Amino acid sequence: MSAQSHRLTIERLSYGPAGIGRLDGKVVFVPGTAPGDRVEVAIEEDKKTYAVARLLAVHQPSAQRRQPPCPYVPRCGGCPWQHIDYAEQLRAKQALVEEHLRRIGGLSAPPVLPIIPSPREWHYRHRIRLRTAPPARLGFYQARSHDLVEIESCLIAGETSPQQLRTARQWLAGLQTVVRRLELLSGEARTGPSPSVLVGNAEGPFQAADTETCERFVDDHPELGGLVLFGRGWRREWGEVGISLDLGVDNLWLSVSSGVFTQVNLAGNRTLIETVLRLGDFSPRDRVVELYCGAGNLSLPLASRVGSLIGLDQDRLAVANARANAARLGFDTLRFVHASVRRGIEALLASGQQADVVVLDPARAGAADIIDRLPQFGARKIVYVSCDPSTLARDLRRLGQHGYRPVSLQPIDLFPHTYHVETVALAVLTRRYSAPMLPGASDEFRCGRCGRGRSRRVSRR
Repeated sequence: MSAQSHRLTIERLSYGPAGIGRLDGKVVFVPGTAPGDRVEVAIEEDKKTYAVARLLAVHQPSAQRRQPPCPYVPRCGGCPWQHIDYAEQLRAKQALVEEHLRRIGGLSAPPVLPIIPSPREWHYRHRIRLRTAPPARLGFYQARSHDLVEIESCLIAGETSPQQLRTARQWLAGLQTVVRRLELLSGEARTGPSPSVLVGNAEGPFQAADTETCERFVDDHPELGGLVLFGRGWRREWGEVGISLDLGVDNLWLSVSSGVFTQVNLAGNRTLIETVLRLGDFSPRDRVVELYCGAGNLSLPLASRVGSLIGLDQDRLAVANARANAARLGFDTLRFVHASVRRGIEALLASGQQADVVVLDPARAGAADIIDRLPQFGARKIVYVSCDPSTLARDLRRLGQHGYRPVSLQPIDLFPHTYHVETVALAVLTRRYSAPMLPGASDEFRCGRCGRGRSRRVSRR
């Protein structure tokens, strides 16, 4: 392809920030586009099987394109799909889940249910992570760069983000410790607004003078719950740095320390929990092994529905939170083990532990290192919560080789205006694996930023 400009039509969205068009049959990824756009582009990378282009002009905008309401788009790289109508975002995410399950999972007719929208399209995140620069600049990096885009508010953060950002800048301006990243964190309160927590990731050592500075800052800002500063080998806290989250079932609340993983979309998390309970159809006699259990986000709602549950997680603080939550609620059928999931599984299997249901909620990389061990628990079903359709499809294909057939897959949008999508999958044990592998299905993984990837051909079994 030449360096001159080209015109093309965007056909669909990739699993990444780009739309996909074609020039002379070659796939072209174009960030900032919407399906149906007729655009003019300049090729920036021309590879053997694909190209990456820069958008020069939209000559005929798609009916799915809209004016982004955020003043920082497109400079800020945080919401790459904000220029696309929300209904089209949902359609694209559903299609991406189905595509990955066919291409990587090898399922000819994946049993994907209609996607569940986020309960809130805007102001859905209870935590955001920002970059800093001297003296007290705060914002997000521009897409594919380290240029800081300063912000005064954020439309996907909580509605109090403008006040939180002002408070954060005041705190940064008074510190001697150098902070490079900052997290704004807030929970939910049974009555009234929930105080926020500021968590600073420092570069270098803690400066002793900041002890008094932070003590005074917490006292002077009643809207603030607490402060955290941490760096390599050290951590300091002032005030109340934990948060509470409403799980939406059985009047359950989860208490979590700052730094422990939580779903960013609190209302969406309640939908996620309801979906796990619905698809899992748990029995009071069920023995459950839960992997990557965290602080008990799924464990607590399961407690009154199953006979027993053993949770594994490698995060020591998360396991301590899970144990404290179970003790506070009197759930003596829950047991939590601090260990890497792989070592924890080996120990449970060595002790003869069996399970009726295995529940897992791994990080984006999925569960490739332990997936072949799961059938040894003898579970009749596996409930898999995933935030990446590529690794979910890979792992489900592997489970299929052990006789577990996916019977329901429920996409849920927890991340409006991004390409990320959560999926809850239910796989049941059958006498033999009956879902056919498509001829030439590929074991392909795509870059989370651009949608590009490599593939390895998979033969029919």
